[in-house]
Amino acid sequence: MKNNHEIILKQYAAYCKEQPLYLGTAGSYGMEMLTIIREGVWAEYDILAAFHPPVGAAVQVRVGANNQIGVPIEATAEKGMGKIVFAGYKEGVRQIAVDVLYKVAPSSGASGTEPAEPTPDVVQQILSAASNAEEIAKSVRDDAEKIKERLDEIPKIDDTAITTTSPWSSKQIVDTLCPPIEETGNPVVCYPVAGYPLDVTVNWGPTQEGSGEPSPDNVRPIKGRDGVTVERKEDGLTRHLTFSSTIYGGEVDAVSGEVAETWGLVTLDGAEKWTVEGKFLDNKTDWYYVSSKIPNAVNAAPQKNNEICSHYPHADVANTNTVQGCAIVWGCIRVRWGDTIPDDADAWKAYLAAQYAAGTPVQIAYKLAKPVSFTATGAQPIPALSGTNTLLTDADSVSVSGRADLIHIIRKMQEK
Repeated sequence: MKNNHEIILKQYAAYCKEQPLYLGTAGSYGMEMLTIIREGVWAEYDILAAFHPPVGAAVQVRVGANNQIGVPIEATAEKGMGKIVFAGYKEGVRQIAVDVLYKVAPSSGASGTEPAEPTPDVVQQILSAASNAEEIAKSVRDDAEKIKERLDEIPKIDDTAITTTSPWSSKQIVDTLCPPIEETGNPVVCYPVAGYPLDVTVNWGPTQEGSGEPSPDNVRPIKGRDGVTVERKEDGLTRHLTFSSTIYGGEVDAVSGEVAETWGLVTLDGAEKWTVEGKFLDNKTDWYYVSSKIPNAVNAAPQKNNEICSHYPHADVANTNTVQGCAIVWGCIRVRWGDTIPDDADAWKAYLAAQYAAGTPVQIAYKLAKPVSFTATGAQPIPALSGTNTLLTDADSVSVSGRADLIHIIRKMQEK
């Protein structure tokens, strides 16, 4: 009786309950078989399995209507680790699943035996399949009946309990046995379990043109983003996530598209309501301009990095000091600049109006008291590749989480 191994194809993933998949000893053949479980779009594909043996060139095998293939002679000719790559085809489409690793155990060989016949090429396989179309059709009907009979016998997956009757899903097994990965940077390099769905988020904050400390003589306009890009170096994967408006700071989930906007922007034109506060010192050095409350602006004492301004540096403007600059204080803008502030804000409002008319308006980006949620377009799942995964972004940083590949961990431990 042949050894049968089930492999599930779903989206870009290829799952096998055996980790790693053992395909016998070097030089053995004819005893190992793969049964392919098609899920989703894979049910519509004509499938080729490419076996990349430990030594030698790859060989392709066509998956027949019975969804079973014998492991080709070449795949187990030599000991070591090999890979199986499944590719699904239909008109105008080719979908390639992640690698399935397999192992061939060493043996000393059996001298004197005749060499086996090589696996026929794909064209010969297709011609052979076509000539036996009626037998294949009958096999499909028979398999359908068998599947129908077995459906009630298949145990239901239960990830909430440990029993002898209800198995865990492959994801639950990986989550239990493989340690988590959580990396942040730009780029991020990680070694996750192949096919495992990665969680990828991108972060950014407001930026300013130019350099140096902002001032009326060194205006530094504030810039936001209409979208972000995530790339993976190894396979050229690119995800462009687009926002419905310019966002000055926040976080976006590259898989779900969920955005948490954490920064806002106000552009001043002189029409705002302003008053003069402070007024404790006769020389007016503690006076400052204060705006009305900005909706959803951070509601806290002045603190660096709670805001940036195009025309003024940050300063903890308060009644108890005379520092000059700009701050968000308890949800309002405070500005103190120049030698003397008048008794009212008319001159200040006229200055803001003039800057706005000149195309260099005073801008203030500020942290939000509560994030604003919306959904970006362009998000898609990002399944992990086998081996190295290098992710980078055109934004400030990218965070990646998943499950670590135990084979990589063991190899690293053996190198020490």
